[in-house]
Amino acid sequence: MPDKKLKSTNICYPTKETWFICWGDKRDKIKAYGSINTDQCMDSYWVEVDYYLDEEEWLEVLIENGINPNED
Repeated sequence: MPDKKLKSTNICYPTKETWFICWGDKRDKIKAYGSINTDQCMDSYWVEVDYYLDEEEWLEVLIENGINPNED
């Protein structure tokens, strides 16, 4: 079973690498995405932010929305 998404607009020093997706207000367009290491903080002015503990789940959501971060 995939890890549950964590809801917040900021995160600091997660216990393990955490991936995020920032959405527009209507959750119809991805505005930003990336990951946060255990020695980093991330704060977003986007209200709709999903955090993932599972990189594969994060990647699946991106690909479903036409984004493949592994392409050059």
